[in-house]
Amino acid sequence: MTASPRRSATTRRPTTRPRVAHPVADDAGMTLVELIMYIMLSALFLGLLATLFATTLTAGQQTRNRDTATGTAQVVSESLQTSVRNAALVRVDGAQLRAVVATGASQWECRAWVLQSGELRYRASAAAIPVGTATTGWAVLATGVVGTKAAGSPFVLSSTDSVSIGYRVTVGEASVNITSAATAQAKSEGTIPACW
Repeated sequence: MTASPRRSATTRRPTTRPRVAHPVADDAGMTLVELIMYIMLSALFLGLLATLFATTLTAGQQTRNRDTATGTAQVVSESLQTSVRNAALVRVDGAQLRAVVATGASQWECRAWVLQSGELRYRASAAAIPVGTATTGWAVLATGVVGTKAAGSPFVLSSTDSVSIGYRVTVGEASVNITSAATAQAKSEGTIPACW
């Protein structure tokens, strides 16, 4: 008969100790593949942000150009219309408009506007302003101007006392067209100077 092994009272069962968590290879840091993916995602995000920023800057510049062109065109239009309405006589010679403008109860002034080399220039004088006068010293009202009337002129005499006005002001890529008309309405009380 074989004896079965018996356990003695002194033999103990082995106890299990809690295991200490040791870092595994996956927990030790990022792998090269993960690092490359993070870099690519960051580059994509920064690229999108840069595109958004550049688009915003471009849109802002276009808005400023359009606002500048609109403001310039309106100021010039108002100046022209007010002067022609306050004039007793008007005359158009090519790209030059001249008017005898009332400046007071019995005071008159010769005024002229000319479109030359993309600049709309203005001059006021107590004496006549002949056609073809050198425009150095004339005030520049606007640059980037193109006449939209016949032969590229901004002015056309519609009748003996009415002027049709048409021009385009361009700033950057923004263009604003102005088309208007004005009629000389001042009545002469005394002698009107010869402005041409």
